[in-house]
Amino acid sequence: MKKTKHTVFEIINLTSGTFILRLDRNNFEFEAGQYVILRVPGHKEGREYSIYSGTADNYLDFLIREIPEGHFSGYLRNLAPGSELVVEGPCGFFIPDQRTMLGTPSVFIATGTGISPFHSYVKSYPGLNYTVLHGVKYSSESCGREAFISGKQTICSTQDSKGDFKGRVTGYLEKSGIDKNAVYYLCGNANMIDEVSTLLENSEIKPENIRSEVYF
Repeated sequence: MKKTKHTVFEIINLTSGTFILRLDRNNFEFEAGQYVILRVPGHKEGREYSIYSGTADNYLDFLIREIPEGHFSGYLRNLAPGSELVVEGPCGFFIPDQRTMLGTPSVFIATGTGISPFHSYVKSYPGLNYTVLHGVKYSSESCGREAFISGKQTICSTQDSKGDFKGRVTGYLEKSGIDKNAVYYLCGNANMIDEVSTLLENSEIKPENIRSEVYF
């Protein structure tokens, strides 16, 4: 697998728990929806992160949740500009399929930092026919809203009423109805993916119209 060194441009703090790690592009090529393994030079330890930036951006962005008990994310958050990281990849096949690229209605459903590949999708291909559901605990945890067309994104927050819908993404889907002509992309925690997949299948959405990427 290809490995390249990249320099930290900056750390962009979004909330107390999330931040954007921005690296120089260094001619790195990828497809929207792919992920990489970030490693510290000279160390074997690494973590997988979906690419948050668009394919035409001159930098590489990663939306990262700092895990209190996990030292790697904390290490990344405290990197100084000019520090180096090894980027291994790109990996994965969670990319927009041909139907989506040709204009088929597509529903992007995410929890937490699972919004990353969808942010990359719309930055890379702004003409997509999409809607986005983003499940978070608090509406302030929603990220990247500026990249999505106004009215195309629904924030589903479970712990406050400041989002667009109070409750989980499954509750929103049950209330708003299922578009049987759409392709569904799911990215986030395993429980959400299992529950939404079951809901879609029970609504007669064909398995080939449900694509998923699990964030543990």
